[in-house]
Amino acid sequence: MPALTFFAVAATAIRGGIGVRAPALSLRATPAVSMGEADASLMELARRRDFQSFVAQARDEPSSVLQLVKDAGVAGAISYTAVELTFFAVALPVGYVAWHASTGEWLQPLLLLRGDDVEGKARLLGLLLSYVVLLKTLFPVRLGSHPPCQRHALGSTLLLTPYTQRLLGGLTLPSGRGAAARGSLKAEIRSLAASSRGGVLPFDAAQQQRFDAALAELSALNPTPEPARSPLFSGTWECVWTTESELNFAVDKGLLGLPWRRTYQTIDVPRGALTTPSTLTNVIEFEEGGFLRVGSTISPDAERGERFSFSFDSCAVRWRSLELPLPPVGRGWGELLYLDDELRVQRDVRGDLLVATRVG
Repeated sequence: MPALTFFAVAATAIRGGIGVRAPALSLRATPAVSMGEADASLMELARRRDFQSFVAQARDEPSSVLQLVKDAGVAGAISYTAVELTFFAVALPVGYVAWHASTGEWLQPLLLLRGDDVEGKARLLGLLLSYVVLLKTLFPVRLGSHPPCQRHALGSTLLLTPYTQRLLGGLTLPSGRGAAARGSLKAEIRSLAASSRGGVLPFDAAQQQRFDAALAELSALNPTPEPARSPLFSGTWECVWTTESELNFAVDKGLLGLPWRRTYQTIDVPRGALTTPSTLTNVIEFEEGGFLRVGSTISPDAERGERFSFSFDSCAVRWRSLELPLPPVGRGWGELLYLDDELRVQRDVRGDLLVATRVG
């Protein structure tokens, strides 16, 4: 749902039956997808390209940078290799030319393999050592300003890792392992979601750990770049799990005696959505024709391809044969953590999470 704030609107109508209001935009902690608060914030800053905050955070907790690179697995290893190769591909020739400019001599390492001139070899080894010392002055280029990060080139690696994860997530490997991993994670998430009645029943400790881990791994394998601008965002989506308490109240209690049937939304994000209005309609359906429906306009964020903003523009509630218009009040943003042709994972401005499956 658009930032899931819609469900707070729903709860107001369901519980009070008079008017509609938007909740305060308080940023709550996200219970799922947790790699530790410091780790999550560092990776989030890397994805947002907030380099200044990233460096400040890495300076305070340098050990968390190393752990995040390790946790990234193959993507972390590839990113680290790319950073090192890029550095030396630039630094070696630059250092070679700079050394010649300062000494007037060219290094000739092949001379070490020729003849028995011990004195010449010793001199050449000394020159090579001074060349290495010169290269060390370029090491900060790998990273930035924090010495521990400079030593390991981990900051640059971590900044590159989200892009590597996105690239790997979109690849179809010959063995099908990438697609198979996503399929397995999605199946586990669906199974756990069903066991909790879509979030109405709390997980036990073991289930919560499995669910958090599956969401985190799946988000890292997101195959869709800039998902809020992708055509895959459009369609009809049915909510299968959420931490939104207002929605879970509607699922559990119904609407004034009418049992809940399903919750879904229809989204239309046309091409050129940055300049063309997009629409999103949220519906909670109840038995005997009851519903609460909220329409809104949405627009992808101009800078962050995974985020979109929304603003409610219509609202109506129906109980049996009685239908009433309600004043739509509310705006906010949502952030797509994962999107493909059948599943969407989303976080809202309040920190609530939504898992939805495509039904049309």
